[in-house]
Amino acid sequence: MKLALQSLAATAALCAAAAASAHVTLRAGTAPAGSSYDAAFSVGHACQGAQATTALAVQLPPGFRLQQALPRPGWTLSAPPAGTPGGEVRWTAESPEAALQGHDKAVFGLRGMLPEAPGTLYFPVRQICDVGQADWVQLPEPGSSAKPAMPAARLELLAPDQPAAQAAPVGAAHGFH
Repeated sequence: MKLALQSLAATAALCAAAAASAHVTLRAGTAPAGSSYDAAFSVGHACQGAQATTALAVQLPPGFRLQQALPRPGWTLSAPPAGTPGGEVRWTAESPEAALQGHDKAVFGLRGMLPEAPGTLYFPVRQICDVGQADWVQLPEPGSSAKPAMPAARLELLAPDQPAAQAAPVGAAHGFH
């Protein structure tokens, strides 16, 4: 019960952060390298000048092995087979009514195995809207403190013996079993 409440609180905080920052975001924090990870990509609103988000495409980073992508009612899910490294997971609204309207918020989830080596993983995300798209794909410039205007979702991988400052897993709140 406590874990479920923590998961719901983490998801609510994530959705609020996404709305404020106008990004497609990944739950902030860290995860142990080589572990299973539940990724929750939060969409806070449609692309600039658009009325609705009609698709979301997440590029899986090298070394990340997909285990499961969580379907959404009213959306078509396309994903590589479980255990496959890399590839793209894509959710597409089946109708204009199923699309995320204006400032509607939603979380798109997937689970996978993280690479064994500590470091930074980036998940480039394309948010496709009824008018245009937003490509959240930019990586920080090495040695620069400037933040990209359209940053890719980021996850820090820690050595397995290093304590993680990760938010509670979101699997229970999003249907992972």
